[in-house]
Amino acid sequence: MADSTILNLDLQTTGSNAGTWGTVTNENLEKIEKGIKGYKSVSVAGSGTTSLTVSSGTSGSSDEQSRSSLKFTGTLTGNKAVECEAVETWYFIDDGTNRGAGPYSLTFGPAGGTPVTLVATTGSKYIIYTDGTTAFDVLADAGNIKAGGTLTGAGNVSFDTGTFTFNTSEGDYDVRFAGASETNLFCIDASTDRVGINTATPGVDLDVVGTFRASGNTAIDGGTFTFNTSEADLDARFAGASETNLLYLDASTDRIGIKIAAPTSDLHVAGTMKVTGAVDLDGGSFTFNETGSDVDLRLEGDDLENMFVLDASEDMIGIGTASPAGGRMEINQTVTDGAIACLALDQDDEDKQFIYFDGTTATDSTTNVSTSADSGGTKNGAILVNVNGIGACWIRVYDTAV
Repeated sequence: MADSTILNLDLQTTGSNAGTWGTVTNENLEKIEKGIKGYKSVSVAGSGTTSLTVSSGTSGSSDEQSRSSLKFTGTLTGNKAVECEAVETWYFIDDGTNRGAGPYSLTFGPAGGTPVTLVATTGSKYIIYTDGTTAFDVLADAGNIKAGGTLTGAGNVSFDTGTFTFNTSEGDYDVRFAGASETNLFCIDASTDRVGINTATPGVDLDVVGTFRASGNTAIDGGTFTFNTSEADLDARFAGASETNLLYLDASTDRIGIKIAAPTSDLHVAGTMKVTGAVDLDGGSFTFNETGSDVDLRLEGDDLENMFVLDASEDMIGIGTASPAGGRMEINQTVTDGAIACLALDQDDEDKQFIYFDGTTATDSTTNVSTSADSGGTKNGAILVNVNGIGACWIRVYDTAV
């Protein structure tokens, strides 16, 4: 007698099996029963290729090919291929194998056709359909899937094209992704509509407990950006292209550093500072070069480059010169056609002097202040001055105080 293609049933022919027709029919019914609800454990230990067994003309107690449910068992010692007959059929498969030291691969499919690779996770379950040429993992190739309970994936989960939407009904359903050592690597708290990184109870819309890094642009458009709301000892550091501490907020000292990680004042700039707008110093003291270093100060005018210069190396002040040398302060009117004086003194207190000299006195010329009233000295010349705008006046200069 010939067998059917899929379940290997004994096909009856006219006039055959006289006296045994009932036995053959019962055997066929048992095969159908095993094909619909039957289960068979199949050892696939070792390596190489194993074909499912086929029984003909019996109740199919040893038949593996026609069973609807198969459990693969055994330890693999190399890559293993399990083959079914090259016919159109389907199977429920429970993978109970030990993949060995490899771990080694396990495939299942029609003889001579294209198989399905079963993931290397003991206990994985499959629905396999074959068209006689190619095997298909039904769950892997499925369209829309809806799970009313817990959906667990022991292998990879791939979303390729389409849209992934969680909680379409907008219910109070949370999401949690764990890492290798972090339980709450990524959490969505539906009850508060907040997202947490390394926290299951985010306190703000995006709560990151740990280090945050953005390799692209970060745009904050609208609202208020607040760092360290809890006012804890948490520093902030912004790096530049080559400057590690371009902007540094030192929380422990409540100070800000520019190009320095250990600011010693409220705002500590370790480099050049340029202000194009107004600078308002209202209250407190303004101190330049408090450390007493060789650091110069220069103020420019509209046309005059060295309007005011503090030469730290010489401890001198220059007006109109970058290299004061004649005294503690040197005023240099460098413009030959400027038509202005070097120094103008405007004294509105009418009974007070224009200049107060405080020096060491003597009756002769030995000190810088002389009490001598003698006028017999030799005149060396005169200095041009202007008093109250009356024109050219001259102050005589003598070679001696006596």
